[in-house]
Amino acid sequence: MTSQNDSKGGGARSLAELHALGIMKRMPASMSLGSTEPVSLPTVQAPSLEGLTVALRAPGPIDEQSLVARFDVLRRQHADRRVRLAGEVVGLGDEVLLEVLGFANGRLIPFSARENWRAEVAPDALLPGFFEALVGAKVGQSFGIELTLPDTYVVESLRGATARFLLDVKAASEMKLLEDDSPVLLERLGLGTLTDVMAHLGDTLARERTAEMDRLTQERVLDEVVARTKVTLTPALVDEEIRRRWAEVERPMLIRKDFQPNELQEALEGWLREPLTRADAERRLTLALALRAIAARDGVKLAKGAVDALVDDLAALSGVSRQDLIRAMKEDTLLAKRVEDLALHFATIDSVMRRVSLTPPT
Repeated sequence: MTSQNDSKGGGARSLAELHALGIMKRMPASMSLGSTEPVSLPTVQAPSLEGLTVALRAPGPIDEQSLVARFDVLRRQHADRRVRLAGEVVGLGDEVLLEVLGFANGRLIPFSARENWRAEVAPDALLPGFFEALVGAKVGQSFGIELTLPDTYVVESLRGATARFLLDVKAASEMKLLEDDSPVLLERLGLGTLTDVMAHLGDTLARERTAEMDRLTQERVLDEVVARTKVTLTPALVDEEIRRRWAEVERPMLIRKDFQPNELQEALEGWLREPLTRADAERRLTLALALRAIAARDGVKLAKGAVDALVDDLAALSGVSRQDLIRAMKEDTLLAKRVEDLALHFATIDSVMRRVSLTPPT
């Protein structure tokens, strides 16, 4: 599935859900972050960081198109909105709250199960025809959409396949966008004149592009750490990593949808068979094992307040209050240990980055 504008939903209940809200572009391995490990993990020798040199990624350019696109996002955020009543027809440009299940070849499409998904009813190049089919649907309606998955679809084996998506339109809001130079819009933005707004957006995009450059550079470094790590991951170990991720991310919704045991097994097998999912699981496992070994070898320790700072970040990203998150950690020792391990995971990455020689962008 594609995501135009994800909702935070009803609040995160697990670390996986917090991850899904964007704490990392590539999540640490589930098994490496648990306080108990019923599956035996291989012993890994910490890879050498000697001579580790990586070229910086150059920040993307800020052009007029980027500025206009970001301004359109602001216009939408500050638009006049009217909540549509049950039974009212959804229109183009509406904001909708959806539950979705996708099927192809008689099976659930991996990663298609979505609930509390907030999105704009507008054409999406990643899934042509999907949002267009929402126009004319009614709030509270359940219906199906049939379409051909594009050649760019995330699940490579399903590209070109006929898919059927079952949707529940849980809510919708009509959005009335204000004109670019509307005094009401400028007042709501609180940034001054239109010129001031565009200057502010330019500064914001510059900071974001720099942060993205740092993230991509870090990914290059971590890819090199993975390449230097000698470890053999059995298919069973990769299967278990994928199963744990599936059990946290997708299985709860399918249970609420009354999927039967054989249907749940089919859904899991969809994840297990997907090549990119397996490659990602192997990468996350290898990286997690390598960073754990590096932390032990180099004596990486958590700085004072590191866990508290991470809790603040998780709370801000998830929409869950800091107090609720702390309470959950006190009640669930496994969750508390996973948050602590995640903080050490980040601290080890920082330690690695300090030892890397970064050269100018190529």
